[in-house]
Amino acid sequence: MNLQSDPFLHIADSIYNDHIDEWRKKGKKVAGFYCTYIPEELLHAADILPFRIRATGNQDTDLGDIYMVRFTCSFVRATLDLALKGSYDFLDGFLVCNSCDHSRRMFELFSLKVFNQVRIKKEVPQFYLALPHTITKEGFEWYKQEIQELKSELEKEFNLEEISLEKLIDSISIYNQNRALLREIHEMRIGKSPKITGTEALQIQMANSSVRKDFANQELKRIVQTLHNGDSIDISNKKRILLVGSVVDNVEFTQLLEDSGAYIASDFLCFGTRNMMDDVSINSGDDPLDAITERLYYRLSCPRMMDDHIRRLNFLKDEIKRAEIQGVLLQRINNCDLHGCDNMLFSHELKELEIPVLNIDREFYQTDTTRLQTRIEAFLEMI
Repeated sequence: MNLQSDPFLHIADSIYNDHIDEWRKKGKKVAGFYCTYIPEELLHAADILPFRIRATGNQDTDLGDIYMVRFTCSFVRATLDLALKGSYDFLDGFLVCNSCDHSRRMFELFSLKVFNQVRIKKEVPQFYLALPHTITKEGFEWYKQEIQELKSELEKEFNLEEISLEKLIDSISIYNQNRALLREIHEMRIGKSPKITGTEALQIQMANSSVRKDFANQELKRIVQTLHNGDSIDISNKKRILLVGSVVDNVEFTQLLEDSGAYIASDFLCFGTRNMMDDVSINSGDDPLDAITERLYYRLSCPRMMDDHIRRLNFLKDEIKRAEIQGVLLQRINNCDLHGCDNMLFSHELKELEIPVLNIDREFYQTDTTRLQTRIEAFLEMI
């Protein structure tokens, strides 16, 4: 089944899209954020469109390099570069958390070099959330307090009435449905006769992060039906790969893998499985903010959670079995210490499964494509 002509997937082609334009024409707000630890349900309940910051389409970091040294993450530098060029002028709010040191710096740099530029004729409120690097009861209480304070700050900065429990519960329901639809699509990707490529799955995730979930759910339901009614794709000459590591919002990278003979049957990425595996569980009488915090804090983590590596490893092992993975591709963007450490551990720990593993460093944008393709093709031939 080829979804390449589907208009929803093409929302991923650019930063700005028609849905944002229509939303803003109604006088409504858009807030950008970097990390999946940001409580999107809270923004949705405040009638704000949460937009996941991407660097899609950017091929250089020349402007970003003025303010960030070259040994910082090229994804973060590429997003700053786009912001300095005006690609993010549509934002009405900006949220950052301490997911990593590189993205955390965006709080100051956007304030000093993006939002205070003459061309932006509006005040852009910024919000910073601090969350622990370990999973403890005390850490949960810490992060819950951060989210409670964010709720108050959103109400104050955007002159909102109190964000009601009813609105929060409604947003939780919409987001739970969204993740359920993404998981349903994922199941049609990992089976023996898949209906969707890894590149198409990435496009869906990117588009999904760029629009209101009310609209996204309608589109995802349509795509699910289309996939159910469609034919399987032919992967008979491809090797089933699990893609792991740093942020990927560049379909040129996944397309390079799949053109080289891989089928990305599953992933462990923040534009992927880490963003959809856990729902908010809420019962009658529960505090919705507690429930949102619990999902974010205890969900399947990324390497920023220092004491959760074993759970991440167990997820990889389970997904290798479920998706009948033939090889694991560990990738990190240069200077990403968090994924560098996790990938090094994975490369040793997965040996017990006797599964081929390739561990590569790369830049966010495509550079030295021929060398990278040669390494990937050699790895696939080895399987």
